[in-house]
Amino acid sequence: MFRYKLVLSYDGSIFYGYAKQPNMYTVQSEIERVLSIILNSDIKIFASGRTDKGVHALNQVIHFDTENEILDLTKFLISMNKLIDKAIYIKSIEKVDETFHARFSAKSKTYVYIINFGEYLPMLRNYELNIHDIDINKIIEGSKLFIGKKNFSNFTSKEIDDDNFIREIFDISSDILGNRMYIRFSGDGFMKYEVRKIVGTLLEYAKGKIDLNYIKHRLNTTKNREIVPYQAPARGLYLKEVIY
Repeated sequence: MFRYKLVLSYDGSIFYGYAKQPNMYTVQSEIERVLSIILNSDIKIFASGRTDKGVHALNQVIHFDTENEILDLTKFLISMNKLIDKAIYIKSIEKVDETFHARFSAKSKTYVYIINFGEYLPMLRNYELNIHDIDINKIIEGSKLFIGKKNFSNFTSKEIDDDNFIREIFDISSDILGNRMYIRFSGDGFMKYEVRKIVGTLLEYAKGKIDLNYIKHRLNTTKNREIVPYQAPARGLYLKEVIY
């Protein structure tokens, strides 16, 4: 058995999320379709993590096993990109040790959320959040509360978690270029809707709808979950990088 690692990017706006679902067009189903054709066998892939419907990826990582050794990786890469939906681009392929796992070997992930404070551009409606009349400095101020190892049970829709909803966010940083703000989240892993709920909550704080105590309380409450109702749209979120 041979194991291979792929790095790819995709436009999440046309897919019903990453994960394979019955009668739904997903990133996983499209990649498995192409791999199965080329390798003439039923191929199952494993990703660094699932992205929601509408979320994009700049450097998603997957691995797959095959009984057929791929002798010419360059040719294989070209073949994949010819057959696959143009909303997906396979950036690289390499043979890896059988101990490598796209999800469990990952040491950190970085997501980026893009907010446009300027003119609404319809051609970018699926790739950024357009919003006005918020205090940018409050986003930067509030984001500091989420850095560190914390219980994020109130910032995910996940019902149960093997790690008791404990995750560590290493850093949250922001760059402002023109009318756009790029918020980067780096951590050891993120649960379902976690980044979107954090961004959504920060936006409510930046609008003056909630205060910092609202955030602090939900980061400290672990017995009775009080999941935040705020969730930023998927279209502004990108999986930027996975580090191994």
